[in-house]
Amino acid sequence: MELRHLRYFVGIVEAGSLTKASKQLHVAQPALSVHLSNLEVELGVKLVMRSNRGIELTEDGALLYERALVMLRYHDEALSTLKRRHNSPKGSVSIGLPSTLPEMIAAQLYKLCRDELPEVRLYIADTSTAVLYEWLLAGKLDLIVMFNLPEDSGLDLTPMFWDEFVLVSAPNWGAKSDEVAFEELASYPLVTACRASSLRKILDDAAEKHGMTLKVVVESESFSALRSMALAGECCAILPRLCVLRDVEAGQLHARRIIEPHLGGMYSVANLNRRELSRAARAVRELLVRACAGASERANVKAPSEMMRVAPSNLFPINSVSTRRLAH
Repeated sequence: MELRHLRYFVGIVEAGSLTKASKQLHVAQPALSVHLSNLEVELGVKLVMRSNRGIELTEDGALLYERALVMLRYHDEALSTLKRRHNSPKGSVSIGLPSTLPEMIAAQLYKLCRDELPEVRLYIADTSTAVLYEWLLAGKLDLIVMFNLPEDSGLDLTPMFWDEFVLVSAPNWGAKSDEVAFEELASYPLVTACRASSLRKILDDAAEKHGMTLKVVVESESFSALRSMALAGECCAILPRLCVLRDVEAGQLHARRIIEPHLGGMYSVANLNRRELSRAARAVRELLVRACAGASERANVKAPSEMMRVAPSNLFPINSVSTRRLAH
């Protein structure tokens, strides 16, 4: 007995007659009749009862029909799985993340890749934005996620989500309000990102427009360092809300939105527009967008109609860039 015999049998049963089955299976009616008879001889049982109204299954025929459906389904699923494995993206994809993001998205990205791209192996690096950009240029990374990239940076950008800046402190330090005016920041000892970062440039440009000087006591490209100093209760940090969301939810840190002006920027996935991405890298880029979307939904931060968003064009060489817009 071959699988095609089972397919013919199932087709006959579901059509209800040899005549209808012949048209649906594109097999001559006499040939189907011979196949059915040979199947009954081979199994030594009567499978169907024929009449002018068509066919009716015997008890043995009903049993074979049920088992045949299962066998054919497993056969089709096995072939489909093998084809997907053969056609699915393969290879290594290297991703660079700013130090504020891995805790929020790395696990989700791994799960998505494991389930949807089993033949792809991820390499994830997290470091300063300047180093990420250098590694991308040098070909050490396929994709990077960066904050507030200028649209003239020579990169193909996929904007993902907007995040706002917050003033972060220990829960027992300072005011308990949810907002703080930018001009009030001059009175706080601050730990912030280095001057070469886009986050810091936004802060410095806003301070210059307000004719004020921020009291920056420590600069660092390390999110862990900024976070730990805020936790210690001796100073405040200015960071995107998403990167301290878990600490705020756990009651370890207090975050106040910075207003007047409202400060924030866009996270984007970037790759060099002069170097074509592999099929695997393109697939991982889509998963990265999905992983970040889930994190941003949890933060529940939406871009306001007016905000201070400075494009740090002096950070990177000026080149043409193509910006990919996500389909909504």
